[in-house]
Amino acid sequence: MPRPALTDKQRSAIRRNIREAAANLYAQNGMANVSVRAIAEHADVSVGTVYSHFGSLSELLQSLWRQPARNLVEQMTQLAEDVSNPAEQLGVLLNTYIQFAVEEPEVFRNAFLFVRPKTLEPPEQVALADDKFFTLFRQAISRGQQECGFRPGDPNTLAQMVLSSVHGALALPINMHRLALLPGTSVAEQTIAAQLEWLQTPM
Repeated sequence: MPRPALTDKQRSAIRRNIREAAANLYAQNGMANVSVRAIAEHADVSVGTVYSHFGSLSELLQSLWRQPARNLVEQMTQLAEDVSNPAEQLGVLLNTYIQFAVEEPEVFRNAFLFVRPKTLEPPEQVALADDKFFTLFRQAISRGQQECGFRPGDPNTLAQMVLSSVHGALALPINMHRLALLPGTSVAEQTIAAQLEWLQTPM
C-alpha cells in the first residue's frame, strides 16, 4: 500500500530540518566536510529525501542565506521608495548594502561572498531583469539617465560597474586578510562618493 502524500506542513518541516542540519554541519566543519550524505545522516532522513526537497547541494547551501537576502531587498526597496532623487536613491541603496555587511557579517560572507567549490555544480543563472536586488540599482541608474544627466550607457552595465566597485571594497579586506588594508566599510563609503561623481560627470 503506497504511503500517503505528505502535507505542505510536513514538507515544510522536513525542509526546515534539512536546512538546520546543513547549517549546523557548515558551522562545525566548514564547506570542506559538508556533503549530502552527512546532511541526510544529521537530519535523520535519506539522501533521496534531501534531493527531493533540494535539487542539489549547492541549492541547499544557498537556501540557508536566501531569506536574509530577501529581507535586505525588501528593506532596500522601502528605503528607495522614500527618495525621489535618483542619485540620492542610488546612494541609499549602496549604503544599505554596506550596513548589511556590517550588521550581518556571516550572512554577507555566505550569501554575497560565496565561492563555489569545484565539487559543487554551478547554480542555474537568473536573468538580470528577474533579480530584484540587481534591478533596484539598474532602475536607479536608468532614472538618473533620464532625469539627472547620468552618463549614457547600458544601465545593466553601469549598475554592475558601480555595484562591483562597492562590493569589491567590502570584499577585499576579507579575501586578502593578510594585508593591512583599510576597513572595507570606510573604503566602500568613499567608493560610493566617487561612483556617484563619475556617473554625474559628463562624458
